[in-house]
This record gives sequence, structure tokens and C-alpha cells, in this order.
Amino acid sequence: MRNILFGLILCLPAGLLAQQAPEWDLLPNSPFNGYRSEDVFFVDANNGWAVIGSGGGQVYRTTDQGENWELVSSPSGYLRSTGFASTTKGWVGVLFSSAQLYETSNGGSTMADVTSRIQPGIPGGICGIWVVNDQVVYGVGQYNGPAYVIKTTNGGASWTSTDLSAFLGTLVDVYFFDEMHGLALGGFGELNGDIVPRIIGTDDGGATWTVRHTANSIERAWGWKLSFPTPNIGYASIEFFNDPMDGYLLKTINGGETWTEVPVPGGGSMQGGGFITPDLGWTSGRGVTSVTTDGGDSWQQIALDDGGINRFRFLGDSLGFAAGHQIYRLGPLPVANEESVDELASGFESISPNPSPGPINITYTLARLGDVRVSVYDLLGREVAVLLQRWETRGRHTVVWDPKSASGPRSTATYVVRLQTERGITSRLVTLLGG
Repeated sequence: MRNILFGLILCLPAGLLAQQAPEWDLLPNSPFNGYRSEDVFFVDANNGWAVIGSGGGQVYRTTDQGENWELVSSPSGYLRSTGFASTTKGWVGVLFSSAQLYETSNGGSTMADVTSRIQPGIPGGICGIWVVNDQVVYGVGQYNGPAYVIKTTNGGASWTSTDLSAFLGTLVDVYFFDEMHGLALGGFGELNGDIVPRIIGTDDGGATWTVRHTANSIERAWGWKLSFPTPNIGYASIEFFNDPMDGYLLKTINGGETWTEVPVPGGGSMQGGGFITPDLGWTSGRGVTSVTTDGGDSWQQIALDDGGINRFRFLGDSLGFAAGHQIYRLGPLPVANEESVDELASGFESISPNPSPGPINITYTLARLGDVRVSVYDLLGREVAVLLQRWETRGRHTVVWDPKSASGPRSTATYVVRLQTERGITSRLVTLLGG
């Protein structure tokens, strides 16, 4: 039986309703837990996993977009986080256990304790996992301290850990734009004392970190979840030690370099926070769920039967999943230019201007929702730039290559632009004019 979780029909502006009318639907066959599922992760529209910690570790899997779920394994420990690189290879982070990290190579059917691969060893569990690709994965912990990050660059064969206690007292979530550039979210100070939310960032794959924002005006609180609907616009949910009436988000419009504090009237103490577009997003966690359709300028608290959403996950801007007492699905949402691609296959539409000194507009079409990677190579086969790597919706898209060089004049050269989609890899030549 279908259950619309958030009743968005009652609270969205008429213009947005006419275009999208998003509905969160309870997936009735999804796992139930009186506390919540801690995390949910999908590698594509069909294949996903949910992990439960309360009441004993459980890993559930779906292969049909959440319509049906199977308990595939029950590893020991409080299962806190998960991330998958493919339908077979994935990881689960654990709390309150000697097993801090599990790895699976068969879609979750068996979970191997790979904690010993983390060197130096870490003093707690893994609260957040971010899979960059099948080789590079990051994890962070712990929500109650201390703070550290773990990283693999060889698909999980080995992991290195870095102590981040100089920056943070607690660490909950992590987000990476690519292998080198990423953010970590937690709190500065003692969990039960004078703690404030803090975001740190790295531009060298975690070798060094800098403080990007400390929310000193938000006391006895710490950051909980990161969400980036675009590479530039992102949000961070804030959890309070107590339960205030009003809540806060942190928002960035420049890829996490700087952040502003956004009030959420009536939002209370948040845990889950997620945005499917720069304007449309939700917060939840401790009994109150709020929605905004204007990027946080205004909010609506919504009566619902599950206010304990701990994680929102989105595939592009049309499909999403949320983990609470059960799993919920949003979408798929209509695509504005869907009719224009009905007869088109995935591939390049145009690269222009070409030749050009830059910037160069690369336009391509996707026949369906899927994972996309746009990259540039020189004629020797060396990767020059990764312009985009993320889930995108069916339709027409454009990414810009702006190959400005701070090293002075360059020679005219020809490069290969490569588009990788679910249909395979296609390439086009582009000539970059020197000067």
C-alpha cells in the first residue's frame, strides 16, 4: 500500500507542483526498525543497500528500486554507514565493536572484517563513508570523538588513517568531489560541553586539511550530514545536544570554500539533511521533518509518521531514497526536456567553440538516468582533467571546460574529450588554441 511520507502536495508552491510534484513514498517491503536504518546507498536506480545497527547488525539489499528487500547478512556490531563501488564491492562502517570496517565482494552476502587493514589503527568506528570510485574510498569517525579519516587508493586492499583531532572533537560525515577535493563535517570541542559545528576541507586527498567554517554562534551542536545537489551548492545539517525549537543548516554556494548559517524555524535538532536540487531539500532526525523549496529561505514543517530520517541519498535530480524506521523513495521526477530526447541515444551533441582558446561548452544527451563521467586526455593518453563524475537525469546537459593556465602562454594542441555513460564510452577531438 502506497504511503506518501511528507504530504508535499499540501505545502509546495503551485509552480513547483505543476513541474515536479515530488512525493516520498514508503517502500512497504523495506526493513523496519523501531529506531531507524542508519544508512542507505544505491549504486544505480535498482541496486541498493540499507544497514541497521540497533537490535543487531543487519544488511539488506534490493535489486528492484526498493520494491523488495532481502536480508543478506548479519555481521556483528552496530552498523553505522555504508558505501558501494559496484553491485558486488562495498563497505560497511561499524560502531561499538572490535570490527570497525567490513568489506563485501558479493553484494553483501558475506562481510569480511578488514579492520586490520587500517594503519595506524583507529580508536573508534566509521560514521560516514564516501566512495569516489572503485579504487578511492574515504571514511570518517567518530560521532562522539575522537576525529580521524581513513582512505584507500587500491580498492580496499589497504587503508591509511589520519588523526584529525587538531581540527575536530567529533567527526560524522565526509563528501569528496573527486579524489583530491573533499570536506569533512563534525564538531569542534567536547561533545557534552562547549561544542560547535565545524567543516574542514582538503585539496590534496587528505594529506592536509584546513578549517572552512566554524559556526561559533550555534552552541552545543555539531555537524551531522553533508549534501551537495551541485558541485557548488551544498548543505550541512546540524544536530544539537539538546532539542531546541529552531534548527540550523550550513549552506555553501562556492563548493565548500565558505559557508553561511541558515535558520530552520521549528526544525529542531537535525540529523538527516538532503537536497535533490539547489532549492528543494529536507531535514529530519528527531521527530520533526522540514522541507524547503527555495534553498532554505523558507521552511514548512510537515506532519508525518516517521521523523527519524538519518540519511537522504539522491541519484541525480530525479530519484532519491531516505532511511528512517523504513526506507522511502522520492520520484522519479519528471524531466523538463524529456520529450526532446525520446528518440536520442546517449552521446555528444556538440563541443563549441572548437577550435577555441576556451572556455569550451561540451553538450551531451543521456537516454536515461545514470552515472556520467566527462574527462579530457592528451594525445598520449594522459588524463588532463575530470570535468564531471556524478549521477545525472535523462535529458540534455552541458559542462564547461575552462583550461586556463597560470603558467603563461601555451601552444595549440588537440585533446580528446571522453564521455562515459551506461551505453559505453564515446570520444570527440577538440583543439585548444594557444596564445
